[in-house]
This record gives sequence, C-alpha cells and structure tokens, in this order.
Amino acid sequence: GRRVWTTSLRQPAWAPAALAHAFPEREDPAVGSVVRESPNKVWIRFDSRIEREFSVIKVTDENGNQVSGKTIIDPKSFQLLEADLPPLAPGTYHVYWAVVSWDGHHTKGDYTVTVAP
Repeated sequence: GRRVWTTSLRQPAWAPAALAHAFPEREDPAVGSVVRESPNKVWIRFDSRIEREFSVIKVTDENGNQVSGKTIIDPKSFQLLEADLPPLAPGTYHVYWAVVSWDGHHTKGDYTVTVAP
C-alpha cells in the first residue's frame, strides 16, 4: 500500500486556493505492483510543480541498501521525479519519495514494488 505524509506552515485564511501540496498522480512501476522484468527506472508524476533542490526519490532493497541512482526532475514540467535503476534481482523493493511543492508544502510517502523470480 501507499503511505503519504504532509507538513506545512499554517496557511493564512486570505491565501489563494492555488496553494497546495504536491501529490502523486501516477507511478511506474505502480504502487504495490509485481513486475516480471527489472525496470530500468522508477518515476512518479505529481499533480503540481515541485522544487528541484528539495525533492528526492530513493529505492532500497530488502536490506535497506539504496539501489537507485541520482534523482532527476523533468526540467520542462517540474512534475516528474525519477531515478535510474540497475538490473534488480528478484525481491521486494521500497520506493521512498519526498517533495516540496513550489509554494513550500512538504509531502512524502513510500510504497513497495516486487520483482518476480
């Protein structure tokens, strides 16, 4: 399953409604999925723009060792967070992500993906 946490400073009553957290719209591999082949990357598309300097995606193996490469944010949309993956052995992997939307709201979450034998 997916877990999502949010934090923010208290928003004034007069603040525009456009101020919001960035939430995942779609992931690949999908949340809780079982894949037959090792994916070459993991990505998450968010529903709003995210800050490059404060956003990260990390994939760990069953022992907690990081297996993903450097976090990349799409420079055109600023809504796609991704990281390259090496060939993954069969097993369950944990995807952790944390982002800051352009208006300063923090959101983070995690989910698992299993590579079938």
